[in-house]
Amino acid sequence: MSTPHHLQYLAERVNVLLFTFDMRAERFTFMNAACITFFNLDSPDVELTELIEMIAPDDQLYVLSKFKAFLNQELVENVEFRVRRGAYERWLRITPYLITENDVRLIGGQAEDITASKATIEVLNNHNIKKNSILTILSHDLAGPIGTVQNLSTLLSRETADLKNPRIDNFISLITKICKSNIRLIRNFLDQEFLESSDTILFKKRVDLVAKINFATENILKMQEELQIEFIVKANQEAIYAEIDEDKFMQVINNLITNSLKFTPDGGKIEVNITEDKTDVLITVRDNGIGIPQRYHATLFDKFTDARRTGLKGEASTGLGMSIIKTIVEWHKAEIWFESEENKGTTFYIRLPIQTNA
Repeated sequence: MSTPHHLQYLAERVNVLLFTFDMRAERFTFMNAACITFFNLDSPDVELTELIEMIAPDDQLYVLSKFKAFLNQELVENVEFRVRRGAYERWLRITPYLITENDVRLIGGQAEDITASKATIEVLNNHNIKKNSILTILSHDLAGPIGTVQNLSTLLSRETADLKNPRIDNFISLITKICKSNIRLIRNFLDQEFLESSDTILFKKRVDLVAKINFATENILKMQEELQIEFIVKANQEAIYAEIDEDKFMQVINNLITNSLKFTPDGGKIEVNITEDKTDVLITVRDNGIGIPQRYHATLFDKFTDARRTGLKGEASTGLGMSIIKTIVEWHKAEIWFESEENKGTTFYIRLPIQTNA
């Protein structure tokens, strides 16, 4: 099977990597110049195993699983993985096609070097995660003290009621209004951030959960003394990969940690665990806070649930958060549940498949 001259002419002059692989002969029948250059080859006459060995070890099983799915006639596209060429590492995105002609089965493919765009997206995503982490601390550090001032102003108004001094009453009323306004502003801003990030289509990619969760919790780990809460992140592997929409899924983790901060008193403990087995990743967010009353367990994930409660330092709740969290988790073909007992703490569990076909 030969490639028409004009098509080969075009294929040799584009930056996209193009190839065909004869499955029966187990050899490449065509590689354009971009493909040969990317893999640093002298010609297309190369064993498939040689190319597989160039794939980063952490990505090899992932690529082979996608190849198996492709052979089972499942839709496979935009497979992203790292290729190592000596001291250099590049990101490749590939989409394969099955071509049958004259009883000859070929795998055709197009791929592109996405190293530069991957680095840019990584910077943007890390910036977004950092922003959410900072917002979590700000909501705790600002809303909490402001809520305390509001409570004190209420107590002060009772203590000074007998004075019948309009000026003092007016000052106390002003303090209360300012506190309420600022707490509402902080909560509205955080709620809007969460809603906007969740109200878009899902865009999954393969992500190292350990690296991302460590990055997201970096600020909290640094501020343990100021927060007066012990914070721990653990994982059973150095790197654990799963296919997620990074922005949305990390918002879920961020919101679960935020809730733990809201309902864990000073001197308490919050622990995040990431555990990988053969098919799933189990993420737990555990605290030893005030727990969730039994009467709220059945409705916790409902929209505008009656389980919404004010935090220990006056942090407000719309009741939408848990409903959105459950929706995002289910979008990932995952499941979420919790265990809680009053005055003993709460543990949220997320069981996430390492790979999904959706």
